[in-house]
Amino acid sequence: MSKKRNIVRKEPIPAKLAGQTYLDPTYDTGFQELFDDKDAIRDFLEGLLDLRGKDKIKDLEYTFNYTTRFRVPQSRKIIMDAFVTTDSGRMLDIEMQRAEHSFFVDRAILYKAFLIIKGKQKMEESEEFKKLTREEKEYRRYELPETISIWICNFDMPEFCGGYIDEWAIYSRNSIQHGKAEPIFPKNRYIMVSLQNFNKKAHEVKSVTDAWIYLLKNAGSEKEIPTFGSDIVKEALERIRVDNLDDETLKTVEREMTTKEEMACCLAFAKRKMAEEVRKEITEEVRKEITEDLKKEMAEDAEAERREMIVAMLAEGLSVEKVVRISKLPG
Repeated sequence: MSKKRNIVRKEPIPAKLAGQTYLDPTYDTGFQELFDDKDAIRDFLEGLLDLRGKDKIKDLEYTFNYTTRFRVPQSRKIIMDAFVTTDSGRMLDIEMQRAEHSFFVDRAILYKAFLIIKGKQKMEESEEFKKLTREEKEYRRYELPETISIWICNFDMPEFCGGYIDEWAIYSRNSIQHGKAEPIFPKNRYIMVSLQNFNKKAHEVKSVTDAWIYLLKNAGSEKEIPTFGSDIVKEALERIRVDNLDDETLKTVEREMTTKEEMACCLAFAKRKMAEEVRKEITEEVRKEITEDLKKEMAEDAEAERREMIVAMLAEGLSVEKVVRISKLPG
């Protein structure tokens, strides 16, 4: 259940948060406060992954801003917004992505690669694995745990095709062509959520998953968010209610922004898009002018090179008649 807090606040609510009922969960602090509870994460995951019966999560552990490092061959690190492990050995990375940037899908694949390696390490460090015989360990040498990457995106991408939840996996092209679109490795999953494409009103929310997505999208802008009949959602809303937060947390939220790495990536992406838009705006008439200018410059360059060649030939002692013949100049 949620942690009880004794809130002591000596300073007024920062101007940036004045009039705001809840923290915006798309920012790091709001996201962490919202899900800083096992029941909340379990409820969110079971709904999003459609876990039922024996597949439901009995227990889990989670860490925010989980840093993992590898040498590939240089030292490389990634920071997962939330790293979750369940009692069944399932490994999950939950990422809250506020802004689109270049090579976003590549980044999702890269983070998943790190998650798979980390999952493999943890599996082999488990007491269950250590108790196996040498022969059993050899047999399971390449076994991987189930790993799931969840990306909550505050934007749309062509890959979403207008939907607000999508799942990516590895498929066989031949199987798809034969009408058997089943993942060939179901332990490798990507769950992609687009907050921008979620347009349901509160009264249209009927599922646990939609309740959490509604909260993630609207908590930062609405005065009051319904609990949708869930005590878990109710407690989560209380954790991100501005009036319930201490001075330090509010100051952190006030100065919070995307990381320098993301800012640089987003800026490069914006520049690229701007250049593409500029190219679209260039009219055919302007294109012709540019083409004619380039042709003129090229002709001038060619003439200058020919004159330099003539001077060089005369300096070598060639007769004027021979130079004229070689350079095809009129006599």
